[in-house]
Amino acid sequence: MESHKNGLFIPESYTIYITSPAGERCDCQPLSALHRAPGSDPENASEIAPVTPATQELQRYVRSRLAALFPRATPLSVLLIHISQLDHVHITPKTLVLHKRHRYHAPGGFLEQVLINVRRVMRNTDQVILHEGTGAAIILPDVDQEGAFNVVERVFHSINLLQPETVIPPLKRETDITIGIGSYPRPGKSLEELLFHAGCVTHNLTLRPAVNAQLRMGKASAEIGTGQTLDDEPGSPAKSRHTSGIPYMQLPARLPQSLKRLVPYRMACELRCAPVGRDHNRLTVAMAYPTDMEAISRLQSATSMVIFPVACEISELDAMLAKEW
Repeated sequence: MESHKNGLFIPESYTIYITSPAGERCDCQPLSALHRAPGSDPENASEIAPVTPATQELQRYVRSRLAALFPRATPLSVLLIHISQLDHVHITPKTLVLHKRHRYHAPGGFLEQVLINVRRVMRNTDQVILHEGTGAAIILPDVDQEGAFNVVERVFHSINLLQPETVIPPLKRETDITIGIGSYPRPGKSLEELLFHAGCVTHNLTLRPAVNAQLRMGKASAEIGTGQTLDDEPGSPAKSRHTSGIPYMQLPARLPQSLKRLVPYRMACELRCAPVGRDHNRLTVAMAYPTDMEAISRLQSATSMVIFPVACEISELDAMLAKEW
């Protein structure tokens, strides 16, 4: 079936592509005004965080399409996906405190790769509105709240299959993907409440630039002058070095207790690392071996945080680890 609204041809099953220059600052806002109006929602919108935002262009298309579908007697759900990338920072003790990392839109090709995984679990009748480099809204006709929960779980697990090393071209920035979903008539009793619940984050996924063979080659070339080979074990002696592709940081004179509590001293000594900064759920860790993925995985499991490894002067790190915390 086809419909016309204000002269606009709107097929029942379609994909709208909204183009946007890649690399622009991400100033996306919540999908619904209820997120910005404390007390407007019976469940207290001011306490709902974080939010899956959308560009003004995407919001306009979503509202226009949904307005054409209301009022209705059958269920309807909306899946919202937002993508943003954090900028690079040359990390020093000063920037850890004063610098706020900005978010940018991702290249359009990356969103397309994400949507390939999403479409694997979608129906042909589901309607996609795509804003290049920023995100997408997927309208799910005749899907109630229970069905929506099943859909968002399948979408999340499918996106999880997209690993940094499989992205073409490889990711150069830390990339966040947030997913929200809302349903009508429950819990969204109106169009605005449907948009509000779609803007509440149900899942968040962070992809960091891959540590690949190229980085390992950079590590090897950096270590030729030290006499250390690529096959040296992490526990072997090491001299000061900078690892290619890994940010370098000058270590602070001392660590605050709030950071020390995040990584047990025994683990820090074993992995030769120290927590040196925190930004919400991201922990910056200075490491003797910042490309050691097993160590990074252990730190992530121990802290339940995203680990951002940085290189440092080994002598400074050893001096810091000599003082138990």
